[in-house]
Order: sequence, then C-alpha cells, then structure tokens
Amino acid sequence: MHMGTSLPRCLRQATAWLLVAACALLAPAVLAGDLQVSPISLEFSPTEQAQGLWLSNTGTATLRAQVRVQQWSQAGGEETLANTSELVASPPILEIPPGQSQLVRIIRLAADPSPRELSYRLLVDELPDETRAETSGLQLLLRYSIPVFVLPGGTAPTLASSQPAPATDTSALAASLQTGNGGVLQLDNRGRQRVRISNLVYVNADGSRIELVPGLLGYVLAGQQMQWPLPLPGSARAGGTLKAKFNNDAAEQTLSLQPPVR
Repeated sequence: MHMGTSLPRCLRQATAWLLVAACALLAPAVLAGDLQVSPISLEFSPTEQAQGLWLSNTGTATLRAQVRVQQWSQAGGEETLANTSELVASPPILEIPPGQSQLVRIIRLAADPSPRELSYRLLVDELPDETRAETSGLQLLLRYSIPVFVLPGGTAPTLASSQPAPATDTSALAASLQTGNGGVLQLDNRGRQRVRISNLVYVNADGSRIELVPGLLGYVLAGQQMQWPLPLPGSARAGGTLKAKFNNDAAEQTLSLQPPVR
C-alpha cells in the first residue's frame, strides 16, 4: 500500500518488517490488545459533518494513541493512502487511563454533498511508552485501519440502520477473470458507491462448490478498479461461475464475468 507521506527508503523497509513481524506475532490474539476501537467502520450521510470513534484502554497502564485520516483510492490493482484535509480527527493524539474510553470526533469540513461516494481510512496507532521501553525493550504496538465513507447525494446510510437493506445492485460491476499468470480477478466499479466482496466461491456446471475466499476479499471503491490474485484449483472446471456476498447481504449473488482473458 502506498502512503502519501515520504520516508527514507531504509526507514520504510525497517518499518514494514517490524509491522509484518508484529502482525505475525499478534494475529492469534489481536483482540487481546489493550487498545480497542469501536465502531469498525464509519458512514457519513451526504450532509453529515461529524461522527464518533471510541477508543478504549482495557489494560492496566495509561496508553497513548494517534488518529490520522488518509484519503483512500484504488488504481491498477493497488490501494493508495494519501494525506487529506477533508476529514480531521479531534483530538488527533490522546492519553487513555486504564479501564477508560475516550471519544474522538471525525469531522468533515465540507458540507456539500458529493456526486460520488468519498472513501477514507482512519489509522489508529498505539504510541510507544517511553518509560516501558527503557525497562522492557521492544514493544509490539497495535494499528487499526478503519474504513470511512461519505455517501453521495440522494443516498441514505445503511451500516447503522436497523432496517434490512435491499440486495446490493451489482449491475455497475464489471468483472473479468484472467486465468494466465496464476489467475487474477479484476473488478471495475462504475457505480456511485463502494462494494464489499466476501465469501467467494466457484460453482461448477454440475453444482459442486469450491471455496476460494472464506471471508473478506476486499472493497472496490466507487468509480475505481481493484484486482486480486485468484488462482483456481484443478477441480474448477470450465463453464463454472463465481458467486459471492456483497456488502452486508445475507444471500450470495452470481458475479457476472466478461469473456475470460488468457
């Protein structure tokens, strides 16, 4: 993932390896970290100007955290984060006593509706405790990446709604499956809102199902393009279809594919 801010190459490499190592060690017990964040995604209505993010400290020592807002875009199969002033976090840095929670307001500075959904990521970082570092050495710090969406004009929020949402309209999605080079699934979203894809399966003509991605595959943002490696196993025979769940739909839908590219 590309970051909008520039760091020396050696520092970027060191940071990347530390993050990979930390994630590998923490993966089985991420929820056991002292820093907890809620909700796990935010959705602004077209003219709404503020939302709240709760940070909680479940540990026994005071912790410090930083909240940054980054613009989120996709192109050529890559996801990019860049600095933005369109949303701000207040406060951006905070101290949370043990057992306490603190509200961070995410504020949208523009009030006019957008013709297309706007996408951002909140990066919530646990900051190092200098006093603890002096006694215990290396610290493994948590980072959360929270998706944030500002809905386009004429639409209503669905994430916080108690009413069942209609099935996702996938007519604006153009999908292609390249079977060469190990297999690549490419999605073009020509619509005004993002689409979240999960539980991807391949269904052979005889009805037999092959699970490809059991959980979240990812998002394809409004008006943008994204791709993922998707090698098909030998049991996936020609003439089959891809099915997935979109957004928060309970039922899966067929992902219509353009003619295959080999």
